[in-house]
Amino acid sequence: MSALPPEELEELRADGLSPERRREFEAAALASRRFEQARPGGIEEILHWIDELRALFGDPPVDRRPWQGDDFRL
Repeated sequence: MSALPPEELEELRADGLSPERRREFEAAALASRRFEQARPGGIEEILHWIDELRALFGDPPVDRRPWQGDDFRL
């Protein structure tokens, strides 16, 4: 069961199916395809790039101190 009233759901549906929104989705899909074509590659290429960075700059320093608190970042 939806928490939104039927009128609001219909408004959201109409907006999602509108020609303007469709053009925006198509533009986003085209931008994604162009990005992928300009930067082909997968995990192997990414790992190769990381190896190249490590060869150029060396390994990053290891910080073995435990982090504290709830602010966990990679």
